[in-house]
Amino acid sequence: MQSITVFCSASDAIAPVYKNEAEVLGRWIGSHGHRLVYGGANGGLMETVARCARDHGSPVLGIITSHIARLGRSSRQPTELITTDNMGDRKRLLIEQGDIIVALPGGIGTIDELFDAITTKMLGNHDKPIVICNTQGIFNPLVQQIELLRRQGFLRYDKPDLYRVVPDAQACCELLDPDNR
Repeated sequence: MQSITVFCSASDAIAPVYKNEAEVLGRWIGSHGHRLVYGGANGGLMETVARCARDHGSPVLGIITSHIARLGRSSRQPTELITTDNMGDRKRLLIEQGDIIVALPGGIGTIDELFDAITTKMLGNHDKPIVICNTQGIFNPLVQQIELLRRQGFLRYDKPDLYRVVPDAQACCELLDPDNR
């Protein structure tokens, strides 16, 4: 069973199209026998992806900080919940526990997690696939910035597989299918 770590928004104040994307990915993870690893919060895309994955048979590992848990933001979806002392430990475990890393749309926290995964891959701490789900072009400026940094010599990662960008959750699921890799 592969574990798929998903970084995504915990906000409920986002457009329905993004919730639909989380539903597509969560259903795919569950119906294909994978384990979901995610941030463990009870809102936004986090809750949606976890609920859909679990409803479709996936074990769900939530990793949340004690601070967020004390705020009452822990989801009830995880079949296992790990509480960490800080965000650094949380990000480390999210990356360690996944075989594949997917970034759905999200805010600063999602971008922070994504950059941590990219940085640790560049440093050789892991060689896990990283997939950026670019729904509605939400990550276009970010991807353009990363590519500018690469062209200007600030990224010294010569392999073409640093990350993959896909246009939506359906394309992400197709890419994750082992028959398509």
